[in-house]
Amino acid sequence: MAHSLSREAFQQELHGQRTDLFTLRSAGGLQVAVSNYGARLVQVAVPDGQGGLADVALGYDSLQGYLDGQLSMGALIGRWAGRLRGGRLTLPDGAQRQLPTNSGLHHHHGGPRGSRFQVFVVEDVQTDALVLGHTFRTEDDGVPGTVRLRLHLQVTADNALHMAWTAEALDAPTVLNLTGHAFFNLAGRGSTHGHRLQVPASRYVPLAADVCPTGVLAAVQGTPFDFREARCVGEAVAMPHEQLALAGGLDHYLVLDEQGPQHAPPASAITPPGLRLAALLSEPQSGRAMEVWSTAPGVQVYAGHGLKADPVRDRGRGAQQGGWLWQPGDGICLEPMAYPDAPNHAAFPVRWLAPGAVVQGAIVYRFHHP
Repeated sequence: MAHSLSREAFQQELHGQRTDLFTLRSAGGLQVAVSNYGARLVQVAVPDGQGGLADVALGYDSLQGYLDGQLSMGALIGRWAGRLRGGRLTLPDGAQRQLPTNSGLHHHHGGPRGSRFQVFVVEDVQTDALVLGHTFRTEDDGVPGTVRLRLHLQVTADNALHMAWTAEALDAPTVLNLTGHAFFNLAGRGSTHGHRLQVPASRYVPLAADVCPTGVLAAVQGTPFDFREARCVGEAVAMPHEQLALAGGLDHYLVLDEQGPQHAPPASAITPPGLRLAALLSEPQSGRAMEVWSTAPGVQVYAGHGLKADPVRDRGRGAQQGGWLWQPGDGICLEPMAYPDAPNHAAFPVRWLAPGAVVQGAIVYRFHHP
């Protein structure tokens, strides 16, 4: 059975707001635990085919684990996912706005006060669904304009987790680029280098020496980034390639092909139109598989080389999940999102939202078991 989480371990007060843990259960057996601190996926437990559940997402067993641990673990990332070079945001008129930096010289994953560090408002709780709210403010991330976000999480009978959002720009032109940062391990533990990954993408975004995009696209043919056919993650990361050396491992944005492999999208009343298949991940030994669907034009593939065990902490389900210490490569993130650093590259598409504009987006994880 899946590790049991303590609700009390997540009931605290941060920034004057209450945090808690909410467990969603589907008719198909999927069980997802979510904290309103950063809208984090704390646990994703899927049926194991033998009457039990297998937890396939890395996470900590207390709120303190997230406060002390790896900053993006399981969180919804915004207002701008990925890096903005030098903390700069190029506005539509060509002017540049300086944002707070938190990754060397760069503004990364929403900056030091992005959504991963915020307590979301709990708007509605049901057996299979949760609605969270958050307001992005200029005083938090430096990005012009206020955006009101409503995030709807729901598990469905086909063992899918839907994360769908509606966002409204309120008072000034602004941008929004959200993603989910869950680390998945379909074996439940150990290295994910034996997982097989398929991404329908013929192009990727090369990085410059500062690990921000060069602003051009490159073909994946003959590179570690070619996942058009399913291949082992370990095979890809073992290839000699200057881009892997520069980034420290596989942490690159793949641009989804317009006509990638498709099959019937998972259905949910909360999910907006425009879903496309972003990735297929499978683990041969367990037989488990996960589909990732999204409304984004591409997906950041991060093979978890930055994961590390913290010998100071021993919180059971966190750095010592199930009695084993996380090692580099023990989890993989598949992060659907807009082009990285897009406002600073004329060749990359970016959508500026006028006041009053309402946008929708979604990420769907659908699981299969033997």
